Amino acid sequence: MKGFLSGLSNIFKAYLDLLKALPNIITKLLWFLAGLWLAIRRGFRRPPRDGCCLKLPNVHVRPDPMIYDQYYLMAQGLAVTWDNPDIQIYDLLGNPVSPYGLGPDQDYKVVARVWNNSYSAPAANMPVVLSYLSFGIGITDTFVAATAVDLGVKASAQCPAFANFTWHTPKIPGHYCLQATLIWPDDANPYNNLGQKNTQVGTLASPALFSIPVHNVATIRRRFDLELDMYQLPVLPSCSDHQASPREQGRYAESQARWRAALAKQAYGMFPVTADWKVSISPPALELAPGQTAIVDLSIEPSSGTFVGTQLFNVHGFASSSDGRDRILAGGVTLAVQGS
Repeated sequence: MKGFLSGLSNIFKAYLDLLKALPNIITKLLWFLAGLWLAIRRGFRRPPRDGCCLKLPNVHVRPDPMIYDQYYLMAQGLAVTWDNPDIQIYDLLGNPVSPYGLGPDQDYKVVARVWNNSYSAPAANMPVVLSYLSFGIGITDTFVAATAVDLGVKASAQCPAFANFTWHTPKIPGHYCLQATLIWPDDANPYNNLGQKNTQVGTLASPALFSIPVHNVATIRRRFDLELDMYQLPVLPSCSDHQASPREQGRYAESQARWRAALAKQAYGMFPVTADWKVSISPPALELAPGQTAIVDLSIEPSSGTFVGTQLFNVHGFASSSDGRDRILAGGVTLAVQGS
């Protein structure tokens, strides 16, 4: 009888322990059912048998290699110069030379300065292609050479990078326009990759005279309109005068603020030819058949009759269909008028 009572007491204690543990068991059961429901909703995924099963976020960053690109900048509404600050020409001794007046059948060093607008993605071994155009607007280009640069992220020691070329000028004397093209297949912005350096110098002999070939490379008849302005690259402020950027709002806000500031001071149309100069374009507009070339003559002289120094004039050629629609920038040249 005593054994029976002892066994009954043990059963009763176990029952009491079960009642005490029941809330914890129910809680664990609810958590198990919740996890099972999430697993069913997401789908059962078996982790790989080899390697790490850690899941990394799917973040894809792209570099944005860029150069002073007149076509892109003007598409944003900015005035431009065709004397590209990112393309420089030197003789073999390292002395800078003008693209106008280069000797025929000679070697020159050409350096293209390349930038990256991305803070997070470099562009290793990026190809850079150098070519040249015969002087004018809408002229086809000729390949010179290709090289590659290692471009670091924005604000790093590898940005900007410099592409170095040796250019052997053609045997036929004349003026040639240089172009540097950046090639990157996964570019965040592929529209700022073509820089052009196209200048011509004329000496005032009352007046200074220029002749510019205009060529229609399209397969349709097009109208070409020429416009002049006196835009020049602004002088950069010193670091002490530089205002803090709105970095606390993010890099996108900073970029937008810089574009707005540039448009407020350097928009296309803000730099017309002043009354101090007399400019004549003949003809100011023309229509060309596919593959046709015509010569436009420009005459520039000071209104006062005398001038000392150098004054720059930018000529922009805009092409459109014969009915005036689909107007695009076809090319341009910067003219330097020198007086004594």
